[in-house]
Amino acid sequence: MAEKMRLFLMSILEWPTWKVNKMDGLYRKRQSDYFKQIFKYLRYVLNDFFVLSVLFALGGLGLAYSDYVKSLSHPSNLWYSKPLLVLIAIFLLQIGKPKTLLKKADAVFLLAKESEMGQYLKRSFFSSYLSGAAIVFVGGLVLVPFMLFACDVPKPDVCLIIFLMLTSKTFVLLAEFAEFYDEKFSSLLFELIFRFLLPVLALLLALFLNAVLSLCLMLGAIFFLIQNIRQSAYQKMFRWNFAIEKETARMMELYRFFNLFCDVPYVVAKAKRRRFLDVFLPKPNPENPYRYLYVRCLARSGEYSSLLIRLLVLGSVILAFLDTYLSLLIAAVFLYMLGFQLIPLATNYDEIVFMHIYPQGFEKKINDFRGVLRTVMLFAAFIFAIFCLIGTGQPLMALEALAIMLVETFFVTGNYLEKKLSINLTYRN
Repeated sequence: MAEKMRLFLMSILEWPTWKVNKMDGLYRKRQSDYFKQIFKYLRYVLNDFFVLSVLFALGGLGLAYSDYVKSLSHPSNLWYSKPLLVLIAIFLLQIGKPKTLLKKADAVFLLAKESEMGQYLKRSFFSSYLSGAAIVFVGGLVLVPFMLFACDVPKPDVCLIIFLMLTSKTFVLLAEFAEFYDEKFSSLLFELIFRFLLPVLALLLALFLNAVLSLCLMLGAIFFLIQNIRQSAYQKMFRWNFAIEKETARMMELYRFFNLFCDVPYVVAKAKRRRFLDVFLPKPNPENPYRYLYVRCLARSGEYSSLLIRLLVLGSVILAFLDTYLSLLIAAVFLYMLGFQLIPLATNYDEIVFMHIYPQGFEKKINDFRGVLRTVMLFAAFIFAIFCLIGTGQPLMALEALAIMLVETFFVTGNYLEKKLSINLTYRN
């Protein structure tokens, strides 16, 4: 009897420890590997030019935001202030997806541990929530002057609204985790209701009626959602393929961002036909064969076309909100980033054996690529100059920015380009 009691007590003490160690240890191990991989690429992202441009952009936006708040009278009854605050808050709530760190092989090798996935997902939820809630909290602090002066929110309610935003983030993230067991949460209707409609109604209720009531209703909705997830986890099977696809999509978004600054082997872009661009693309010409290939690759390759579009859009948006001489530096930095990131396009066809037997020398290849890169950079320079004019409202400053970018374009596509490519391509001549 004593031996049976001893074994029973040991099973009670050891089983939770084994369970926590196995599933928590698995997630901690994967989280450690995940951070190592992220930091490996961050050292390329956080280079001097990018950090400098981000600091100047944040400084310019902060200065413009400060001037805007100072220009408001108190109390201010702007009709668009509270709807705008809700839109910004909803945007912040969408940042930060479930970080499950699942892999394709888990659908097979972790299938036997499906009953213990709750512990794994708890760890995943808290890790995902901390990163998402940090962004929401910082965004809420930034919005405090806007709440006080533009929305005329009472000071006690400001803290409640920030707490409501954090609570809404919990609700949105729980709804995303609920998709892993119940497929109805992944439908378009449920996503609109749980990720957008209910948080919008809660914020509107807090701004126009009572913040305490809105917070209590959101806490009740969280409790209801937790009970629903527990019931689904008990009655339904874990959707392995769906969870793995969601995690793969999340990682691909990160890899595509890192691919703007360095080569990421996980990003495999697919070529798209894009027939609507045929009118603008050059025709085949034996005198300029490489030019034909480079333009087609730039237009149809998802890797280079998405890079070009993202840098153009990001640079244009920042320039549209800057009204100081910082816009000259920002425009020059983004143009340099665009040209620098497109240089690897010159080696895109080097693995094709037929390129080495074509009767065209290395100089011809460099000249054709220089012409394509120069055209793209000139096009981007004019786009940035237009948005610089929109942001500053001063034609002279826009012309100065255009002049700087023209000089930069001819510098990047001149000796600088030959030096960058000669190291990799001279032996192929």
